Amino acid sequence: MLYTKENFQDWIFDIDDKMDLFTEGFAQENNLNLNYSIKSLDELEGWILKTYKSEDQLIKDPTIFDLLTIYIGETFRKYIGGKWFMDIDNEKNAFYMMPVLTSPDFKGVKYKSPMTFATASIDRKKGNYISTVLKNNMEDMAISIKE
Repeated sequence: MLYTKENFQDWIFDIDDKMDLFTEGFAQENNLNLNYSIKSLDELEGWILKTYKSEDQLIKDPTIFDLLTIYIGETFRKYIGGKWFMDIDNEKNAFYMMPVLTSPDFKGVKYKSPMTFATASIDRKKGNYISTVLKNNMEDMAISIKE
């Protein structure tokens, strides 16, 4: 997925509509409870692992990849805050031209990349990789883990 400064703003604007469709119709069709909980990240990751055998397969499904990125990011935002951001200036940034979350409150890595969490979960094949990343971030920020 390639983003520009202009279409990134449109992307931000469309998040709520996309998530309404994803957490309702898509969730119902796939028997998932997408309620922005930590547990829902494990459910979604299980679906990812059943559906995609490689990162390339997921990347070649841009609509779902986009929806997964947003859902994972919005779930992270619920627990650790942050705002959506895209670096359009620093080509050396590993997350250049990718939607990421950022906040001055984040500890360690300045950017949280839901897009890479989705793809990395396929390689790791754990079923709880994404939720573990979130929990680790919460721990680093001294946020208690409650469902």
